[in-house]
Amino acid sequence: MAYIVTKLITTPDSLDFYLLGSFSDMKQAAAAATEEYKEYNKKASFINLEMVNEWLSTRGEYSFRQDKNNRIQLDISLVEENQLVPAEHQKIFTCAGSDKEFLKFSETICPDGVKKAEL
Repeated sequence: MAYIVTKLITTPDSLDFYLLGSFSDMKQAAAAATEEYKEYNKKASFINLEMVNEWLSTRGEYSFRQDKNNRIQLDISLVEENQLVPAEHQKIFTCAGSDKEFLKFSETICPDGVKKAEL
């Protein structure tokens, strides 16, 4: 069994998909994905990095919107050697026109690109 780590970077001009690596352990895969997140979000605190690592270790995916136009999506997929990946796990990310609609929606909610919460 292997854990495949992938990354999708969304910017106003492009959608770039990366294959980051293959690991024999989920914790190693999560650590590698967390390092990618750390490089992307240089302002991330230690606590935030721990939370992202835990999320990746348990859920196998994480998405972070840096601002209204830029996002990183990380995914860890389990695959078995010499086997086709089951159909329900073949799609990693969907890059469609709906992403542009989601960006418009996100811009409306957070015009300055910063997530805000009110009590």
